[in-house]
Amino acid sequence: MRLEVVRGPGAEGCADEALLRAEVARGLGGDPFEDDASRVLTVSIAQEGPELTALMALRESEDAGDTAWAEGFSTRRGCAELISGVALAIVAQILNAPERAPSPSERSLPPSTPLPQARRTAPEPPLHEAMPAPTERWRLEAGLGATLGLGITPGAAAGMTMSVGVRRPDWSVAVEGRGLVSLAKEVEGMRLGTTAFTAATVTCLRGRHLFGCGLATLGAVRFVPEDPWNMRVRSTALFGIGARFGSAWRLSDRWSVHGYAEAIWIVEDALLRRQVDHAVTPAPLYWTSPPLGAAFGLGVTATY
Repeated sequence: MRLEVVRGPGAEGCADEALLRAEVARGLGGDPFEDDASRVLTVSIAQEGPELTALMALRESEDAGDTAWAEGFSTRRGCAELISGVALAIVAQILNAPERAPSPSERSLPPSTPLPQARRTAPEPPLHEAMPAPTERWRLEAGLGATLGLGITPGAAAGMTMSVGVRRPDWSVAVEGRGLVSLAKEVEGMRLGTTAFTAATVTCLRGRHLFGCGLATLGAVRFVPEDPWNMRVRSTALFGIGARFGSAWRLSDRWSVHGYAEAIWIVEDALLRRQVDHAVTPAPLYWTSPPLGAAFGLGVTATY
């Protein structure tokens, strides 16, 4: 590009093309200007009240009306300060090519029109201030896991737990369904099979890896003896409240694995009695659930 410096009223003592060209060349390590180039960079300097103003306008050719780039400065510190700022702006514009698109107001300005005020825009705020804080949102969670239960049925019981719920970053609410099969096949000499089905509401506070939950469980325990005539009750209700503590680890944005241990206070316990003997009242007791039950689980959770 070719450089032109136009000095208006009050700016006759300011530097000409030679000094500005030398300042730009020193900043770039070489002279970017050519005397026969078609692109023209015009720098117009004028006195506006107590301030000196400079307008830079880059055009594709001397006769073209469109302005490819424009910027302005003003200062009260004299010509030397103004020329130094102009040189730095030209260097920055060349180093930061491709050039920014001019605004409509800049395209309409004639290259010789000085700006009444400095055209340098205010600095953008830091990134952490400019960007709004991310808003918390609800996310849907679905989980599947293996569970080992103690105290809910005669002997230990193994089974599966499924859950669905919603989560925010630091807490969650879910509904769980659990099916357990007792590993003990005999109680007090009577051979039987025992299953338990429970539903629970689980509310958790969550940290980065650890979580703690409160839960309420309602379910039923069903007994299936080999001799159907020696047992009084085939199924009985179960209700308990408890606490759960565990750890969760993310595998990806959607998938995570977790493990936990929980303790349950059995408020309404399950009972297993013999068939009523008219000579013995009440019916003899085979088994009753203990005051406290426990469960241990491992599983995976998908978050949507």
